[in-house]
Amino acid sequence: MRKANTSNRPSIYQTVTDRIISSLKAGVIPWEKPWNTPRFNGGPFPRNFYTGKPYRGINILLLWSSDFSSPFWLTFKQAQELKGNVRKGERGTPIVFFKQLPHAAKDDTKTDEDERTPFVLCHYTVFNIEQCDGLTLPEIVQPSNAPEIDEDETCAAIVTGWESRPALHLTSPTEYRAYYRPRTDSVHMPARSRFVDAAHYCSTLFHELVHSTGHESRLNRTFGDHFGDELYSKEELVAEMGAAFLCAIAGIANEHTDRNTTAYIQNWISKLEEDNRLIVHAAANAQRAADCILGETFEEKTDTTDRANDEELAEVAA
Repeated sequence: MRKANTSNRPSIYQTVTDRIISSLKAGVIPWEKPWNTPRFNGGPFPRNFYTGKPYRGINILLLWSSDFSSPFWLTFKQAQELKGNVRKGERGTPIVFFKQLPHAAKDDTKTDEDERTPFVLCHYTVFNIEQCDGLTLPEIVQPSNAPEIDEDETCAAIVTGWESRPALHLTSPTEYRAYYRPRTDSVHMPARSRFVDAAHYCSTLFHELVHSTGHESRLNRTFGDHFGDELYSKEELVAEMGAAFLCAIAGIANEHTDRNTTAYIQNWISKLEEDNRLIVHAAANAQRAADCILGETFEEKTDTTDRANDEELAEVAA
């Protein structure tokens, strides 16, 4: 059988980047949610209906930016296995995962670093439960009057629960900037009273805490030297998305009205157009940063269980 010509296909990185850019051009910032995320059993993130596992990293943004209200997704084959079906004519949503390539033949001249098994970015298609028939949805019971969320309290619980957190300077009456200082491994914030509300305070604090996960004693990311350079932009995107993940976990809306401007959006469009791998890699680092702060661990092999099987892969990017 003749192999299909894939030379003219856009890479998976480009496909993902184009979707994020499309949202930005529509005035929607995928890593900001200006509403409180519904509290379904299992957490605030989109998740696979078949396995119950939440999606992670860039897939959260791809599914958050969909037009569906349900957090449940599954593949065509998973719907069939559950005795349901995807309605005719429905369009699926591509999401991605990294797949480890088979080990190459052993070469005694290679170093340990050379022996690392490479990964490639793959994608498969999922459908929202709202696009399906014949599936039995779990009953979602929500109180008629949802209890008020104490945003300061939920934020504080995440911060104080992080045992290896940096030094925190949060009460200075003379501080007018929010920033992380790598040299002293310390986060500095204006006093809480200077913020317009708890959501702005918490999302700003989470942003700086995500920066601090890049310290050499934690995840050891490389920071940019100054505003505008490539590493600085990547680190800022990591902090933006990591803060969004933490806000969702805390049940806090994270819209920054002062950032939702044409200039802010155009800046990210420009950066993503320059580097089609930026959004995928930054989202992966944001997920690791959130895991670090929450004290969670994750084994890569669990991410692949969301696929029915490898026959559903549409493309592999070298």
